[in-house]
Amino acid sequence: MNAGHIRIVRYAIKIGYDGSHFNGFAMQPDKKTVEGEILKRLLKTGIIKSRRESGFQYAARTDKGVHAFGNVIALNAKANPVKVLSEMENIWCMGYATVKEGFNPRHAKAKIYRYYLINDGYDIKEMKKAAKLFEGRHDCSSFSRRDARNPIREIYSVRLHAGKIIKIDFLAPSFLWNQVRRMVAAIIAIGMEKASIESIKRALNGERMNFGIAKAGNLVLLDVVYESLSFEKIIPDEIFLRREIYKDALDYIMNATHSRNVGLTKPVE
Repeated sequence: MNAGHIRIVRYAIKIGYDGSHFNGFAMQPDKKTVEGEILKRLLKTGIIKSRRESGFQYAARTDKGVHAFGNVIALNAKANPVKVLSEMENIWCMGYATVKEGFNPRHAKAKIYRYYLINDGYDIKEMKKAAKLFEGRHDCSSFSRRDARNPIREIYSVRLHAGKIIKIDFLAPSFLWNQVRRMVAAIIAIGMEKASIESIKRALNGERMNFGIAKAGNLVLLDVVYESLSFEKIIPDEIFLRREIYKDALDYIMNATHSRNVGLTKPVE
């Protein structure tokens, strides 16, 4: 081997981000996006020379406002890009792996999305029935924005976990544009008795119906799963810090009985 030869390695990197700071994942002219910020960082630090040369690809194109803890990007680089990407604002490296040449993050076994909803007196039993209807192979035309893609989609599972916060998990190999949020809107409509189970059945059989769209800020891309690929996990300090800030502040608010008088009493000497 030539002593001056530098080996190019293809990296798969799990990416997390706070979607409220971006106009979606994919690059758009004159708009701040997750992909755009990542590419700017990689180019500025010399990790890559160009997007094309690096073979940059991603697993999921999340909408504006949607968060992620497990989206995946892949690129060819001479040096591990994790360090430079870990220094970004509102974007985090959650793990990485070296992969074979030609690895495409879009070719995933499954994607896992979770939607969070405050339990505001919904009919949970009916919502669970509605969620179950989406499992299997269906025409999802009524649950996506119109585009050129085939509307037939298979969903492996939809699970609803009820507590003070309702969590709805969607597991499938791929999703259409806005599909998860539109399915959530239909499930919510059932829980509020604004739609019927029969209407969802008709929609999944190809009848055009509009159940609306749930807001983006409650949706998280939890993970993208691959066959025979494991990532070295990284939990950024900022994630721990944010969790502690929110938890501590909430505990204080819930437990404080005289918060308005804090700092007004004379300290004991």
